[in-house]
Amino acid sequence: MTDPTAATTAIARDESLAVEVAWACRILASQGYQDLTLGHVSVLTPDGVMYIKRKGVALSEVTPDDVLVFPVQANLSDAPRDMHLEAVLHTEVYKRRPDVRCVIHGHPMYATAFGATDAKLETLTHDAVLFTDRISTYEGVPDLITGDAQGKEVADALGDGTVILLRNHGVLVAERDAPWAVLTAVLLEKAAQLQFVASAYGPLRPIPDELVQSIHERKYQSGFPDEYWHAWIRALRRSGQDEGMPA
Repeated sequence: MTDPTAATTAIARDESLAVEVAWACRILASQGYQDLTLGHVSVLTPDGVMYIKRKGVALSEVTPDDVLVFPVQANLSDAPRDMHLEAVLHTEVYKRRPDVRCVIHGHPMYATAFGATDAKLETLTHDAVLFTDRISTYEGVPDLITGDAQGKEVADALGDGTVILLRNHGVLVAERDAPWAVLTAVLLEKAAQLQFVASAYGPLRPIPDELVQSIHERKYQSGFPDEYWHAWIRALRRSGQDEGMPA
């Protein structure tokens, strides 16, 4: 019988990455992604080692000790027993996309509901501007994604984008690092919610196409996600939602 810890015993653990995953989980929980013990976040090292939230804990209670370390190229059948069943969503995206260093999967209310319709995300606000031509949809079975073939299908459907709506299931975000991935996940949920609210008032009036690119360039500059990341952490600390996290 294969030892489920064999794939990780020789890996030197980088505690800073475990802390990063834990904070990402805490932030997402505070921004609409809390769903029992479901949902997961991972980050990838340059040499192909994945740091990923374990199953059995809610996003809001993840600590660095709840982060598993696993090589992306290893067989998930050799993963620790507390690896999430849908870890293949992460490994297959990383295998296909060398530019991606953080993957998030969750079930936020508004974005998940949006993905269960044929609606188009309109550029109603600055939040939605982030997603111009970056959202795809997985039309496969609305089940848990646990097999290699399904994981590859999702990664292929994502293509070069950053967001994929898993029809009748949830969302997946793939980005360059954790601050960008968390910002993208949060704004996806916010944009879906705002569109739902706006539609109740009357006909939608999107931002004119000729203005979208210039707004994107000013709104989403490279240093901004780090600012937002630290602001979220400060807010979590002020509200006492940092139990188990390092000072």
